[in-house]
Parts: sequence; C-alpha cells; structure tokens
Amino acid sequence: MSRPQLVLDVGGVLLTNFTPEFWEEVAGRANVSFDTLRTAFKRDLREDLWTGRVDEQTFWRWLEEQDSGLDTQLARAGMSKHLKPLPAFHRISAWSNYADIHLLSNHRHEWIAPLLEPIRSHVASVTISSEAGCCKPDPSIYQLVSSQIKQAAGILFVDDAERNLKAARELEWETLLADRDGAWVEQVEVRLRDVV
Repeated sequence: MSRPQLVLDVGGVLLTNFTPEFWEEVAGRANVSFDTLRTAFKRDLREDLWTGRVDEQTFWRWLEEQDSGLDTQLARAGMSKHLKPLPAFHRISAWSNYADIHLLSNHRHEWIAPLLEPIRSHVASVTISSEAGCCKPDPSIYQLVSSQIKQAAGILFVDDAERNLKAARELEWETLLADRDGAWVEQVEVRLRDVV
C-alpha cells in the first residue's frame, strides 16, 4: 500500500506568520502606518523577496528607506519573535509514521530553515520559495514539489491561503484550508487514522 503524501505550507500552518503582527510592531516604532507599510511591501518587494530575486539585506534596506528612524536590529529581533511553532509543528514526528511529509513555503530560507531543523529528519522534502526562484500560487513551484513526490495519488495539500489551493487542485491534489483555530489538524489526523 502506498503512503499518503502530505504537503504542508509553513507560515500559518506549522509556524506563525510574521504578518500582520510583525508589520504592526515595525509600524509602531516607525513613522509609517501599518497599512502604508504593508501595502508598500506587497507593491515594492514581496514577490522579489519570496522568489530570491533580491537578498535578505535588500529587505532590511527597504525597511530603512520606509522610515530612516527605524532600528532594523529591533525589527530583526521582532521577526524572530513572531515566527513561533504552531500546534501542528509538534505533530510532524507522529504524522511522519503514516505519511511522507513535504513542506512548501513562500518565505526566506534564512528565516525559516533554522526553525525547521527540529523536524527536518521527519520531512521528505522542503521547498522554500527564496531558493526555488518562484512562489505560490505560481504553478511551477507546485510542479517542483510534485517532482519530489514518489507517487501521483493520495496527495493532500494544506495552506492557510485559499488563493494557494487552486494550483494544487489543478495537479489533482486534495486540498485543505488551514483555519486559524487549528481544526484542520484534526482533519489531517482523521485522514491518517483512516489509512492505518
């Protein structure tokens, strides 16, 4: 019998997203509103940062340009404070007994790879957009993950953003939207129990 394949987003699924709390904290110390800062990030930098077209330093320089009085050292510390494990993170070891687990994240590898180290031995593959050169919902990043999966059937993709599920469905993956309350975790566990 083939093992289920579980493809998990990281931010909002295994680790907390650094937005909006990160942006609120930075905006609170800067002379820029939360909405202005976040809108500017999405417009000016987000895709380039997530796809690795610009490096991490470019992000910090960009933040300084938004407000010359911003202390980027405090902002860096704030980022690490906001990237914390969610309950599903602690279930990866157990889930790996029943499924091959693949991680797919729009993020900077410098920021999340160290945080994923405790579960790395339980994960079949890790695809981080800044290393892959593309980001969700671009179908090519899903194809990259698909190329690392040994079987075409029995794939469940979990993401906290509805817009990221469409490309997975086009590959005929099952999809599950990760809700903020974590009810999705029980749904995954029910599916894994059904396999045993």
